[in-house]
Amino acid sequence: MITIMKKTTIACFLTICFVGLFIIPVLAQELKLGVFDIQRIMKESKTVSSYRQEFMKTIESKRKPLLDKEAFIKAIEEKIKKDGSSLPPGDRKAIEEKLANEIKEARRMKEDFDAEAMKMDRALAQKTFSQIDAIIRKINEQENYTIIFEKTAAGIVHFKNTVDITGRILEQLK
Repeated sequence: MITIMKKTTIACFLTICFVGLFIIPVLAQELKLGVFDIQRIMKESKTVSSYRQEFMKTIESKRKPLLDKEAFIKAIEEKIKKDGSSLPPGDRKAIEEKLANEIKEARRMKEDFDAEAMKMDRALAQKTFSQIDAIIRKINEQENYTIIFEKTAAGIVHFKNTVDITGRILEQLK
């Protein structure tokens, strides 16, 4: 029983020494923190702004067929309202069926449009975040930060402006 206690004590001592050899140098290093504000970058960056403009331009061009379809549906609805009572029952039924088919087609077009818009938005966001990530990595390599936080994701309530690298990211994101 005494040998087990001695072995356990020796094992604990060696573990503490081993951990100490690796922990103490880490604790002795200078801790250099950086913080950036993604919301500020998204709001102030000219690159992000140009991406948004490109996105909106593309979206507007893809929205036109959907708007045309909605206008066509509205015209059919107006025709039914205006002339519906005077149309023969067979013609009225044919127009109502056409209206129902056009509405289904418009829904499909809207779903396709929404899916494509979301896909484009994700692609632009990924492109933007990849560029920001590359810039942060470059700043880290140049200035040897220990940790760089995103202000809101990290839940940071206060920090000194000296650790804020948002301006440098904006400069390089041109």
